[in-house]
Amino acid sequence: MLPLPLSKADLHLLHVFSTVVEAKGYSSAQAELNVAPSTISRQVSDLEIRLGMTLCQRGRSGFRLTEEGKLVYHATQQLFGAVRAFGETIDASRGRLTGNLAIAVIDNWVFNEWSPFAKALKAFVAQAPDVFIDLFAQAPDDIEMSVLDGRVHIGAGVFHKHKPGLTYTSLGLERMGLYCAAGHPLFEAQDGEDIDALVKNSAYAKRAYLRERDVAPISRKMETKAHAHQIEGIAHLILTGKFVGYLPEHFADVWVQSGRMKTIGEGRFDQSSEIKLVKKNEAQPSVAAKVLEDLLRNFAQP
Repeated sequence: MLPLPLSKADLHLLHVFSTVVEAKGYSSAQAELNVAPSTISRQVSDLEIRLGMTLCQRGRSGFRLTEEGKLVYHATQQLFGAVRAFGETIDASRGRLTGNLAIAVIDNWVFNEWSPFAKALKAFVAQAPDVFIDLFAQAPDDIEMSVLDGRVHIGAGVFHKHKPGLTYTSLGLERMGLYCAAGHPLFEAQDGEDIDALVKNSAYAKRAYLRERDVAPISRKMETKAHAHQIEGIAHLILTGKFVGYLPEHFADVWVQSGRMKTIGEGRFDQSSEIKLVKKNEAQPSVAAKVLEDLLRNFAQP
């Protein structure tokens, strides 16, 4: 059983274990830890002995966490997060923001000129030049899970079903259009044609990261033969000329301007998506995360 208080050696073993989990195996963790896989394996075994439990299965079938291993990894993230928060709080009390800030945002948000993120990030870097920033572009579900398990301090995306343990705050709306591309029957459709019938008979590019039946009711009556996990994937499918799908207007504009895409029904099927800030419910969030959160709120659309 791991004794309390934790020793420096215990913390090192937990760090090795976390690195292996995040690298999904010993060989992949070798570059990060700068030691041989055999040494890494021995250190994980030492931790298992200290804890009195099996943390992972390894062999020809690959690396896999046990249920106990998942619990230990989650607890380790909380432990290291608390250590980081302690250091950041002490530095902040001296008037200096330091440490790491991990941020996750939806992919291709950079194309939205009305997004508050670029302005908030610029102001944050000016205010906290000593903070090391880890910035991830992820699908909404991945953002929520990253925030929940402590890998990310703060996230921003489209979240239609809120998860327990997280707090969501609106950062404004993003306009979504239903698009088709050159080669699709709707692209050449004339005003007199039955647009609704053509839409109904079209193959729909489904957004795998959203509950399409809830957020886009039109999709309930449409055939789906493909889905994508990111906005860029939806664009690829639409550009084949075989699918219709929703894209942010600011993102699709480059293809609209070049004549390769067009919005369907002159915007009749358009909808808005609410961009939200997500953070973990906790008593003392990261000082750096709180600064960025305040900046995002200040720059968000009224």
